Amino acid sequence: MTAARDESVAAFRERFAQIMIESGMPRMAARVYAALFVEDSGTLTPAELAERLGVVPSAVSGAVKYLVQVRLVERGRDPGTRRDFCRIHEHTWSHFISQSDPVFVRVQSGADEGIEVLGADSPAGRRLDETRRFFAFMREEIQQSMARWRSLNR
Repeated sequence: MTAARDESVAAFRERFAQIMIESGMPRMAARVYAALFVEDSGTLTPAELAERLGVVPSAVSGAVKYLVQVRLVERGRDPGTRRDFCRIHEHTWSHFISQSDPVFVRVQSGADEGIEVLGADSPAGRRLDETRRFFAFMREEIQQSMARWRSLNR
């Protein structure tokens, strides 16, 4: 890459990270995610990430841990080496959304439990009922949307 292109990519990477930050992602996680996103291979070592972002490796480590937890990135090791890498999931957003169902199920179950404790006719019970119905609706919508998305991307 030319120096001008490197600068353009770095500037875009930071603008994209800012979008993720404004969407609620922690700052360093957003920067790491954006760095992986703009990399053709979608894969960088922790040292490469630290170098590209101009930060210490420990900052990258915490960010990668967060991104792995929310299922946007995976960590791995090249077979037969000690070289660790971080890789953005292929089809990252559809992967992320399709993995949300267990969280939605837990929220629904928690709302059900709360309704039993607080009573369906109490103000809190009505809020919990709306929460339960909303997450049931979203689960169904996501399942249908993901099926449509997969059919468009075969």
